[in-house]
Amino acid sequence: MRDDDAESEVAQRMFRRKNLLQDTALACVERGIPVQAGTADGLPAASGWLTDVAEVRATWSVADPPNILACSSDSVAIWRLPRVAGAYGKRLYEQQRPDVWPPTMKLPDGDWITCTLPPEDDLGPLATGVKYLSPGTPVLIPPSRNAAGRRLRWDGSDFPVHPLPSAEAVLSMVLLAEHEHRELHGGI
Repeated sequence: MRDDDAESEVAQRMFRRKNLLQDTALACVERGIPVQAGTADGLPAASGWLTDVAEVRATWSVADPPNILACSSDSVAIWRLPRVAGAYGKRLYEQQRPDVWPPTMKLPDGDWITCTLPPEDDLGPLATGVKYLSPGTPVLIPPSRNAAGRRLRWDGSDFPVHPLPSAEAVLSMVLLAEHEHRELHGGI
């Protein structure tokens, strides 16, 4: 190889953009969270959940990497929270100044997606509209792009690298938020 070619190859590697989608997909799999290539609409672009690092590298190490779909697993519980109780519950949780913040993402319809550790016990009653997204239910996660081309982002943490709070700590605040909102406003 000529010196000019070697210098050009080094320069290309230096200016290559970081593949955030691949990095996130790899971090998910390393944490035990299955991933799948997805579309901007949150639909699977391929069949089957990936749990193998080599398969993830092959899927996301392309010029135009696909979006990432993830699902609940033994290491993460993904929840859908209602718009008002979810937003207010998030504020109540933040006011406690916790050591661990939940990754939270606002959805186009105003509801929220949040991630916690899987519950250790029965959680008891949940706020109205709180839904556990069972394993196999795909969720489009950051840094994917939505249908409008905007990059999704988490509020509160660098998921999946950052530790997760307990489901009990987060969901109890959403339930409290629902009760307080009903008392103040007569319903949600």
